[in-house]
Amino acid sequence: MNKPFVVTTGEPAGIGPDISLSIACRDDASDFVVFGNVNLLKERARVLDIQLSFIDYEPQSQPIILEKNQLLVQDFSLTEEVQCSYLNEANSPYVLEMIKQATQGCLRGDFSGFITGPVSKEVIANSGFNFKGHTEYIGNLCKTSPVMSFISDDMKLALATTHVSLQEVPSLITQDLLMNICDIISFDLNQYFGISEPRIAILGLNPHAGENGLLGSEEIQTIIPVIETMRNKGLNIFGPYAADTALLQNNDMDIIVSLFHDQILPLFKYSYPHLAANVTMGLGIIRTSVDHGIALEQAGRKNTNNQSLNFALDTAKEMSARYARSKNN
Repeated sequence: MNKPFVVTTGEPAGIGPDISLSIACRDDASDFVVFGNVNLLKERARVLDIQLSFIDYEPQSQPIILEKNQLLVQDFSLTEEVQCSYLNEANSPYVLEMIKQATQGCLRGDFSGFITGPVSKEVIANSGFNFKGHTEYIGNLCKTSPVMSFISDDMKLALATTHVSLQEVPSLITQDLLMNICDIISFDLNQYFGISEPRIAILGLNPHAGENGLLGSEEIQTIIPVIETMRNKGLNIFGPYAADTALLQNNDMDIIVSLFHDQILPLFKYSYPHLAANVTMGLGIIRTSVDHGIALEQAGRKNTNNQSLNFALDTAKEMSARYARSKNN
């Protein structure tokens, strides 16, 4: 029996609950269990004038087949009542508990994977939790070193470093880090995306990829040795490429490794607005996410764009199907 996917609704004051309601309009709504506070979801549906009925999720041997405009929900308790568009640090435990239970459920095999709604890193961190983002938090729960990646129909991007200050990046870019990332994305592209021998491009850290040492030494001392080592292992690794022209020169690459968060990700999001998903590689389970933030100004307003959520849902299902095929071959 195919296991359902979990969707965590994220920051309760943002658009996560709003876009989660749209799952009820999908033909495959029965494939998803929404984690969130059911009263909050009912209230947001009332505000948005969406006619839905909510079905309590209970694990069982037979799959649940929903009727039109029904949503399968596992209820989570809020600490305090939510005021739409106003952040409340007191509800941070609620947000983290959804993520924790979704992750643990996937690790147990209760779910096929999970899709996360947007959260506020600042609010959770300010409430006393050591939290830098979904990727790091879920990786800790899975006891792995995850790789943040972004997937569109035409492009795949992986990040060597994630939520750290720019001044920390050079010291974090080590040969061990890059080799581990190449191994992880090569494995996951094979298992979950059906790319048996992926072509991986690595960007340079410095402008123009260092200009042969003129603009920095990281390419010569760290990145090029990694490329040579990984090629000797049989992987298709190329670079280092200058970030400003990488997309123009390497259209035949399966994935590009960006060395820091904003090196090439802004261009990716500009090129694929709402039609992309955040995918965490290296977890051993499937986790995708929307590629946008909590959008407080749009919460509780009609016609919220749910394209990225739908893309993340579809990506998770496609990854699961490819993984199943790879295990059967």
